[in-house]
Amino acid sequence: MIRCAVAAHAALRMLAAFAALLAIVPPATAQESRTLRIGSVLDPQSPVMTGAAAMARAVEQDTGGRLKIALFPASQLGAQREMWQNVQAGLLDGIIDASASMVNFVPQFAVLDLPFLVPDRDAAFRLLDGPVVQQELVARAAEKQFRVVRFWEATFRNIYTRRPVNSMADLRGMKIRVIPNPSFIALFRELGAAPTPMAFGEIYTSIQQGVIDGAENDSITYLGSRHIEVARNIALTSHMMLINTFVMNDRQWQRLPADLQAALTRASLVGRLATVADRDQKEGTILADIAAAGATITRPDLAPFRAAGQRTHAQFEERLGRDLVQRVTAAAR
Repeated sequence: MIRCAVAAHAALRMLAAFAALLAIVPPATAQESRTLRIGSVLDPQSPVMTGAAAMARAVEQDTGGRLKIALFPASQLGAQREMWQNVQAGLLDGIIDASASMVNFVPQFAVLDLPFLVPDRDAAFRLLDGPVVQQELVARAAEKQFRVVRFWEATFRNIYTRRPVNSMADLRGMKIRVIPNPSFIALFRELGAAPTPMAFGEIYTSIQQGVIDGAENDSITYLGSRHIEVARNIALTSHMMLINTFVMNDRQWQRLPADLQAALTRASLVGRLATVADRDQKEGTILADIAAAGATITRPDLAPFRAAGQRTHAQFEERLGRDLVQRVTAAAR
């Protein structure tokens, strides 16, 4: 027994020494190769994943294979919130997903989800790449272990339902799936609907079974996710901007040598441009594709929708600070 105790004690000392050694292991050197695991909930055919594949090719070529990216689309690495939690914990290197999900960790990001915030994509990128967002929001994200490598794309969302929506009044009482985000919930309450937060992967079955009446997303995702099969009506509302964002765990980012950080930053821009190009190509025919698939497209008067969206801004001035909301809305013009 004494011998066993001595052996156990020696083993514990060895484990402690090994743990101490791990604690002082330096960041990856310039000669080491590294593969980053990047997850997403989006399907492989989405413009975002087209851009992600372009980024992976670019960074591998730029670094001579020293930095590679392994992509895991379609929720292969878990549900949306689970992947964000794993990125924050350093169990997953990165994610390409809506910045709206960041609100669960950095509440100030909700300012980017104000309804009808920007008129178009060019204005969106001017806002996202500008000083207010970079200094206020990106810095706060790093404090929570999220490195915003690149705001990837800005899309505009529409409402799709089991019954057609020709006006705001048609939404009254409808259960509409929204991203679990205060801005989305506030808007749909103002629209008279019953906002229902749930994971993206649950939408199809929930509409099919009548648990919810519909959801909202961009038109390409509506078709590509096959939600069109269970929600045969889409209303073109462009009510909310969604910003797909390439985010890494900050500690993993810091462990990359400076030249690999620079290469990944360059490659992320390649990814953004490829995403935008693919989306532009697909959006050129998307309404015709949706109509050909048998869905009904409606174009409600947006004035009441905009008025409802504006009414939510005051709530977020109280929650996020009037100064932040006003500076972001001013920069968005």
